[in-house]
Amino acid sequence: MKVWRKSTIRYVGSNGKRTTKDDPTAKRLTEKSKRFYGTLSLANGKRKQQPLTEDKTSSVTLLRRLQTQEDNKRASGVTEDVERRQKPITGFVDAYGSYLASKDGTPMHITNTLYRIRSLLTATKTNTIDDLNTNRILKTLSEWRTRKRKPISVGTSNHYLIAVKAFSRWLYTERMSSDDPLRGLRRMNAETDRKRVRRPLTDTEFKTLTGVTQQSRKTYRGDDWQFTCTDRVALYTIAAYTGLRAKELSALTKSSFNFDNMTWTLPAIATKNRKAVTLPLHPTLSTFLRSWFATLKRETLFPGSWVKGGFGGRLLKRDLKRAGVAYVVDGKYADFHALRHTFITNLAKAKVHPAKAQRLARHSTIALTMDVYTSLDVDDLRDDLGRLT
Repeated sequence: MKVWRKSTIRYVGSNGKRTTKDDPTAKRLTEKSKRFYGTLSLANGKRKQQPLTEDKTSSVTLLRRLQTQEDNKRASGVTEDVERRQKPITGFVDAYGSYLASKDGTPMHITNTLYRIRSLLTATKTNTIDDLNTNRILKTLSEWRTRKRKPISVGTSNHYLIAVKAFSRWLYTERMSSDDPLRGLRRMNAETDRKRVRRPLTDTEFKTLTGVTQQSRKTYRGDDWQFTCTDRVALYTIAAYTGLRAKELSALTKSSFNFDNMTWTLPAIATKNRKAVTLPLHPTLSTFLRSWFATLKRETLFPGSWVKGGFGGRLLKRDLKRAGVAYVVDGKYADFHALRHTFITNLAKAKVHPAKAQRLARHSTIALTMDVYTSLDVDDLRDDLGRLT
């Protein structure tokens, strides 16, 4: 069998450095590759150049062995699809992670998705694509929901299901699998088993929270962050008047707010849905920020890694306790994300049209705005009922 070294032509100038062939002083040099190469006829009928070893004799021996393997595959009818389905599935998970990154997925989303996929594959002893099995996955998720130690909620179970279904679908669309074995999986109704239901803060509770927090003069510090009492009041106020999430709040700078146009803006990289957003600025928030910015020396409003440790919620819980505002009422929690609930519920109380509330909340569907985030109490409903004649 014929093997050869690849030839590479390059040009060197009078100074010994690489140059172009148009250089009058250029000298043409032909360099041979260290490795030998050979032509391999694959089982699927295609041909490819196969890198071998640096020794000619061993290269010929290796090429013969590789060619024999391809010939045996062709004789036994082993196809590329069969080969792929027999490869370790972990390699496909890594490739899926690269695919998510190419779609500009956030590092947190990619990490969580791959963790859920790998956890399910390990628990169901899925070693190859052929091992993907609907019943195994459903049984495992059921066991995780009912286990005594750290059971998962239906919502969390759905997150695992969504991750592994998307992975299975990707294998099919990229022709790494001849079908989508998990296409029949369906999510459960998470509303029947919500572990944590948030509640909006009332106007009185929010005023008490910010007032007592401002007077506390308490400062909390981390490795690369600190929140004075004024910083925390600003954090809670911005969240309650914009509905921004903790991670989005951490990306805010002074330049995020345009007081002339009365708008606030976030770039696509800072938002959950990866879309840039510019929305109106509430007059009350504008007045507060103008006063705060006058004494604020830093450009980034809330710098540091406080989001990763969930410190926003911890600080709020301490300030709520200091203010005498209940953290849990009727099984509903006033955690940090409840400030977003407060914003959207206040939109509903102010009779903002649902379509406009959806845009202000930056939700993909109006159902999410109305069903998940809006919490109207009996008195609000009684007032509306009283308008009927």
